[in-house]
Amino acid sequence: MNDRVFGVFTLLLSIFYIFSAYIVEESFISDHIGPKIYPYIVSFFLITSSLFLILKPDIKPNWPRFSKIIEILMTVLILIMYAIFLPIIGFVFSTFFASSFISWRLGAKLKSALIAGALISFTIFILFRKILGLSLATGPLGFWWKH
Repeated sequence: MNDRVFGVFTLLLSIFYIFSAYIVEESFISDHIGPKIYPYIVSFFLITSSLFLILKPDIKPNWPRFSKIIEILMTVLILIMYAIFLPIIGFVFSTFFASSFISWRLGAKLKSALIAGALISFTIFILFRKILGLSLATGPLGFWWKH
């Protein structure tokens, strides 16, 4: 029953997502694909998976222990905090903290998780900001590396 409820919820969410993408106005200076194609692709996969959950639910789902549910909720809280603090402390620092925490919860030792967080945040920053030329939140330091 839980799978069907979640399937209906995700089906409704995907319909809302398609509608939201449909009402986006396209700029006269856009590429051939436009801004609508990515939400349509995501919605296709979301509809497919939700229909699978509705039509073929798991007979006896195995729920995780309570401690694992708390861990999942902590990760969700970290991701919400990431979105809140991103414009305040910048991309590099917020990504460092979030990816370090997630690496640590996935089983890395604390030192390894901190190294992974640093590598992830700096690599993505260099790739997106310097190589692709995209704008990222710089934070209070303005990040020492100007575009």
